[in-house]
Amino acid sequence: MIVYPKNWHIDYEKFALSEGHVDVDIPNIIDILYGVLKKINVNCLAYSGGVDSTIVLCLLTRIFDNVFTYTISSREDHPDMQFAKYGSTIYNSTHQEFIVDPTHEETDKFTGDNAIRQLFELIETNEIICCDGIDEFMCGYYAHQDLKHETYKYFLSRLLLGHLIPLDNNSKDTKVFIPYLDNDLVNIFKHISLSEKVNPTIRKKIVCSMARYLEIPEKIITRNKYGFCDAFIENNK
Repeated sequence: MIVYPKNWHIDYEKFALSEGHVDVDIPNIIDILYGVLKKINVNCLAYSGGVDSTIVLCLLTRIFDNVFTYTISSREDHPDMQFAKYGSTIYNSTHQEFIVDPTHEETDKFTGDNAIRQLFELIETNEIICCDGIDEFMCGYYAHQDLKHETYKYFLSRLLLGHLIPLDNNSKDTKVFIPYLDNDLVNIFKHISLSEKVNPTIRKKIVCSMARYLEIPEKIITRNKYGFCDAFIENNK
């Protein structure tokens, strides 16, 4: 169940109307995120090995002596597994990997719900940080590179029903914390212009700048995108 932020069950599409009126201050955004993580006070992270979750991992290592990272995929050689292993080695987290069945019990069709449910059945923690929401607000999908406001609005519109509600339903009694959807961060993200977030060749420009400020390895910053549970999609095409 999602417990942070408490007001997660809202219409995120409305924030698409608010963009374009704030200067980007990378150190300030990082400081706010760091403060959110300290307030949450959880040292377990759902880790894809991507730039979003590596930023959180990097900051968690400044708060805790030991951080626990968890990665799922349908096979050992998937990029999420490889990059998560690389990132966990750099930041010295206690890392666990899980190979799960990407198909539903009664069909051969991939369902993200089933993958999420399996993860929460396997991990040995009652609270975990997830990095949902940052791709929607900071233009992390390849489609965002069309630079159309309609595309930005579309991904925000599906954040609640397509990501958060399934996460809430399938995590059951495990407490889920989503720091990137903290009110203070969202109030900054929603006012940054689309042109500062993405261009035809670079997605989530601001997130990449945050990562470089934190000296995260370039190979993680520039890797291709695979969502935490999208690790299965490639294997089922």
